[in-house]
Amino acid sequence: MKLEIINAKLNPLKEEDIRAIVEIERHPAVRKWLVEYADEEFERELEEYRRFFSELKSNDRVEVLVAKISDRVTGFLALWRMDDSAERTTSIGISVHPDYWGRGIATNLIKESIKLAKERGVKKLIIETLEENSAMKHVAEKLGFKLETVRKSKIFKDGMYHDEDVYSLQL
Repeated sequence: MKLEIINAKLNPLKEEDIRAIVEIERHPAVRKWLVEYADEEFERELEEYRRFFSELKSNDRVEVLVAKISDRVTGFLALWRMDDSAERTTSIGISVHPDYWGRGIATNLIKESIKLAKERGVKKLIIETLEENSAMKHVAEKLGFKLETVRKSKIFKDGMYHDEDVYSLQL
């Protein structure tokens, strides 16, 4: 079972791939770590993702990488350009299906995103994560990201405030 990483701008996703991404985002174990949720109704959220992916090729502010094993979507990563300044900062958002946690999917997606970011002239990558997300923090540190700041009580989620850790990597 070989991991394949696909650039969704260069290889448009099939309907079942988009559906699999929505299912990953809606999985309770993944949602635990998401700061913002999309629509509560599956079909509306799916429609939002269809629209997003149909417009992806013309969107110069985002790149999307999709991880697959045996043609099944196991995770995905979005690189979101945060500014147009000389610093060229880009934020990483990533989700991996819980069935594939601990198998290096996030690590490989982030490694590929670093290469892509360098190709696009990005100078700084950011990973923002809930302070209690030790798995994401471990991956970030393993790949050379440094803790830049802790935003105290930044995220209001599930009825309480959470700290957000911001990791950065200079390219």
